[in-house]
Amino acid sequence: MKKIKRNDPCPCGSGKKYKKCCLLQQTSDQSFSWTDNDGIHFVAPGSPPSSEQLERMTKEYQKQIRNSPLWDEMVRKYGKEKAEELLKEFKAETR
Repeated sequence: MKKIKRNDPCPCGSGKKYKKCCLLQQTSDQSFSWTDNDGIHFVAPGSPPSSEQLERMTKEYQKQIRNSPLWDEMVRKYGKEKAEELLKEFKAETR
């Protein structure tokens, strides 16, 4: 698990720096994140995100995928049109 630094982009997907976003909202409870076959998981204290927040997180996540080597690999393997379809499946969700 990589430690998030104050000036890193916030992992919530808001587009803000961590110090201006979730760092301010942290309580004494800790949060945890991990990756497995189902994707990236994040557990944190507080209320669940609203549908608008989930939409913003999804858009930011998809933006990050487009700017990553994974996107180039998807386009190369499946073509641009199919890669766009697949990108729609990359969503932030709560369980």
